[in-house]
Amino acid sequence: MKFAQLSVRSLLLSALVFSVSGCNAEADPLDQLQPAKTMAEYRAMSEQLYKLDQAAVKAEAKAAGLDKPPKPKKAKRFGFDAQKAATDSDFFTTPEGRQIAENLLTFQTPSGGWSKRTDMGVPRPQGYQYGTEKSYVPTFDNLATSTQFWVMANACNSLGEARYCDSATRALKYILIAQYPNGGWPQTFPLRGKYHDYITYNDTAITSLLAIVAAAANDDARLKFVPQALREQAQDSLQRALEMVAATQVEVQGKPAIWGAQHDAETFAPSAARAFEPVALATSESADLVLFLMSLEQPPAHIQKSIDDAKDWFEKHRIDGLRYRRDGKLPSLVPEEDADPLWARFYDIDSDRPIFGDRDGKVYFDVDEVSEERRRGYAWYTEQPYKVIKQYRKWQE
Repeated sequence: MKFAQLSVRSLLLSALVFSVSGCNAEADPLDQLQPAKTMAEYRAMSEQLYKLDQAAVKAEAKAAGLDKPPKPKKAKRFGFDAQKAATDSDFFTTPEGRQIAENLLTFQTPSGGWSKRTDMGVPRPQGYQYGTEKSYVPTFDNLATSTQFWVMANACNSLGEARYCDSATRALKYILIAQYPNGGWPQTFPLRGKYHDYITYNDTAITSLLAIVAAAANDDARLKFVPQALREQAQDSLQRALEMVAATQVEVQGKPAIWGAQHDAETFAPSAARAFEPVALATSESADLVLFLMSLEQPPAHIQKSIDDAKDWFEKHRIDGLRYRRDGKLPSLVPEEDADPLWARFYDIDSDRPIFGDRDGKVYFDVDEVSEERRRGYAWYTEQPYKVIKQYRKWQE
């Protein structure tokens, strides 16, 4: 069924029923949607899913006797050991593990995703918002949604209870619906405007989604609960995503290099985000992306070339004999003969030199010129591309 054939009223009614009844497949509004074929369809679906989430929260608050939906507690990440919950199947046999799984059910939005910087170590009170940010929107930033997906998949496999399997399945539907028709993903969905709408490699947002989509598309044993129809959607999603990856690889002087932290959702041009994140080549995000591409069993020829070109760029720009010290003192580069190679976080596309941003929007070619607050609060150098170089030989074999 195409989105254009659905009424806003039917979606909202489904959302209200779903928010009260939990993971009830019969009431799930996502069952009525398919990935958009055009940007006009996509934006319309985004708008209606935003209304769906907001209407569900307001209805909950009214039923709970609240004047307006309060915000839950903040957390640096999610308020629980997400790494353990996403990887340790035995964790869910403990009371703590089962409680975390139950908590995540209460924080999953009617549209299917989760928020960031929200304490999910406790259940969401009835009528409260799903996240702590102003006008919350489910997001892929800071590993949100991708983390919760794997937690719920792990709970499903460990406990075999339908509500956890249904939650992970809904999250996969949400991820597939959130994909742009051209194969990219925004930082948040529904859309919220500005840099949040860019195709976002920053903080491994897209790479973490690609890992999920590839697992579903390639019949990963961890996702045996995913319906066949959704697996087929994931196969199409993966192919479109790989085409997008190849198309967004930035060329420098006519030769493919690496990727930006974010790209325009329609032109694919590398774009700036926050004031201290200028238009640039982004080494850490590009390395994470290449590591994912190398994990594919049979990457197409143009993706193999993307890997080769990125590896060559990393080799050309490695910095040897220095370590980026972040041990309580003001971060700085210090000599260290045996240090692993470094790369600046950002490189200027035109001059091919490391660049550094600040909250005033200015761009510098020397990290020592950046304000102390941004030097301490942002990782301006990274060793992540070294993983690509070390793994490249094994990948070639």
